[in-house]
Amino acid sequence: MDEQVTHAPPRLGIIISMFPELHETFILRELVALERRGVDFDIYSLQFPRDPITLDDAIRLSTERTHYSSLFNVQTLGAFFKTLLRHPLRVAAAIAKVIYHGRDRPKDIAKNLAILPLALHFGYMGWDRGVRHWHGHWANIPTTACWYLQKIHGDTWSAAIHGEDIFSPNLFLTHKLNEATFTAVCSGYFCNHLKTELGLESPEHVHLNYHGLDPRVMNHVPDRSFRQRDASDPLSLISIGRLVPTKGHDVLIKACAQLVANGQKLHLNLVGSGPNEQELKSLVEQEGMSEHITFLGALPFGEVLDRLMVADMFCLAPRLIPGQPPDGIPNVIAEAMALRIPVVTTRVSAIPELVVDGETGRLAEVDDVDGFAAAIASVGQNPGEAKKLSDAAAIRVGHLFNQEKNIDELLELFKNYTQVALPGRDS
Repeated sequence: MDEQVTHAPPRLGIIISMFPELHETFILRELVALERRGVDFDIYSLQFPRDPITLDDAIRLSTERTHYSSLFNVQTLGAFFKTLLRHPLRVAAAIAKVIYHGRDRPKDIAKNLAILPLALHFGYMGWDRGVRHWHGHWANIPTTACWYLQKIHGDTWSAAIHGEDIFSPNLFLTHKLNEATFTAVCSGYFCNHLKTELGLESPEHVHLNYHGLDPRVMNHVPDRSFRQRDASDPLSLISIGRLVPTKGHDVLIKACAQLVANGQKLHLNLVGSGPNEQELKSLVEQEGMSEHITFLGALPFGEVLDRLMVADMFCLAPRLIPGQPPDGIPNVIAEAMALRIPVVTTRVSAIPELVVDGETGRLAEVDDVDGFAAAIASVGQNPGEAKKLSDAAAIRVGHLFNQEKNIDELLELFKNYTQVALPGRDS
């Protein structure tokens, strides 16, 4: 933003679609960790929260560090026309590039154009507060907002990619990431895809950076040893995830029905809410599983941990569906592994980076009901093997999802690519 001068210390501006978002607690954990490390940052939320804010850290950050604005108001339109008067050619060029590079996804062009006034408003606001680098979470609109601030005002920016919109054709995403100073990606699967399939000019600027585990999980780890059970005891299963098609709850329900039909005693707790709830409840009734499956709805994280602590096995059957956000490594899988709960899941996306079949858990093929049922039975009928899997899983997740190590890596990226004020660094 070349027309203003400020003496505020350089800081980081983080643009997020919506903060806080209930199913994006991994972003909240990262922000809390950055704050704990002494990083100066502000959060710029493109939407107001749609759900009540209940987590203490989210309440504090949303109150003390987060800036909100509607899409079109006096401030955003004022920022647009102010910039248009000062830099008409830059604004016109940015709009033209959005249209040209977005030609393979015409429905997204309107969204990317609509965000321009708000991005400029946040840009002026951030500059006044000393923001010298922008960091956009997710591949879509937040990175577009950051890109605008670079193309029009010359600000630097980086991207944090969590999987959304990276597997379908997306010329504009390639163009944006070519303009970013660096890109952090939350799984090796996604990272490899960006480096090899998008045709990036500098794929070496794409870096793997796993998420960290919630500290509340780690606090429970010493209290939760492997749950000993006899092979003839009923199985206590748990699954956690939004009730949407990508989570594969229908596969799990059918697999449980098959096991019960074969004489296995079990009970499954399904934690989560979502648009498929009634459809899944109908499937449970259709399969005659009403006595064996309980829908618990969305629960506070503390209650989720309580349920995990008494479970024998964690099960989730994710699938990829074109046009819908893919799972990378679902956080709940990592959390269950850290708590030494044997995991049965599917061989899809980035999950095999963490769950190695026969070593740190069991994997079934996507939509393979028979295979999923067999994997559950294998773990349930062999307590010794289950313990071996859970012990190895805890070691692996502790290595890959170490919050402090991963924050160290993220801070190193900011240090190498930006001029923001970092702990122990002259600003």
